[in-house]
Amino acid sequence: MKLRVATAQFAVSSDIDANLAAVERLLRQARAVGADVVHFPEAALSGYAGVDFAGFDGFDWPRLQAAARRVMALAGELRLWTVVGSAHRLSGDHKPHNCAYVIDASGALVDRYDKRFCAGDAAGLTGDLAHYSSGDHFAVFDIKGVRCGVLICHDYRYPELYRAYHRRGARLMFHGFHAGGLSEERFAAMEAGVGAHHLTGGTTLPAITMPAGMIAAASNNNMWISCPNSSAPRSCWPSFFVRPDGVITGALAPETEGLLISEIDLAADIYDSTVAWRDRAIDGELHSGVLVEDRRSRDRAGL
Repeated sequence: MKLRVATAQFAVSSDIDANLAAVERLLRQARAVGADVVHFPEAALSGYAGVDFAGFDGFDWPRLQAAARRVMALAGELRLWTVVGSAHRLSGDHKPHNCAYVIDASGALVDRYDKRFCAGDAAGLTGDLAHYSSGDHFAVFDIKGVRCGVLICHDYRYPELYRAYHRRGARLMFHGFHAGGLSEERFAAMEAGVGAHHLTGGTTLPAITMPAGMIAAASNNNMWISCPNSSAPRSCWPSFFVRPDGVITGALAPETEGLLISEIDLAADIYDSTVAWRDRAIDGELHSGVLVEDRRSRDRAGL
């Protein structure tokens, strides 16, 4: 099975109308180049609370819902699967979910992934948790015979999520990020906290750890991973794509709107160093081969 994936980036902002216009523009471009599915960054429609805007007090939920319906309609018109980051309103005083809507090629909303690990302190007063409620479920679906999953940004810090998706048969992960649109002051503070980092060239923790985390997740779990990011000024890294052996197959230009086209081929001969023992390790048997019974093996304090 082959699947053509468009990883999309644009300057996500607090302006829902501008976000919608960019999403629609990129959907049309993706159709023109024969994509089967388009993947947008975290909070692509809504903007990202705490970065693009202060918080959800007075937020225009009807405008956001209307924008989501527009995206669904266009996805159906273009026959394009679409995975788009947004915010999902909850009832009463509950904070919304930081979500990704999964829209199929008919324009139907078939699933929604809610970011499970929202960054912040245990009291929920800082980071994502100051604005969002954490999710509690996986999102697994098939596109042209390829089993897919969804994660969002800080979820990458928890490899257990990738292992759980592997158990569910996922071969392609849509892992959206928002590591851009930072103020000059915040970006400078992030760079000062890192200092020189000669091996990767990254100047912020996201620039160092997020691509590295995606390389590890792909190669450890035999997955392709689409990694879109906001391209707003002071974006920590551009959108990129990783194949199951950990090779980054392409990346967009930093801080520019665009599409990265990648092809998934389940029949491709791609190196998988852990295929013999991965499932056993997931089951808790944390060694390869057959253990030996030997007194010299048991004696760990002697030569």
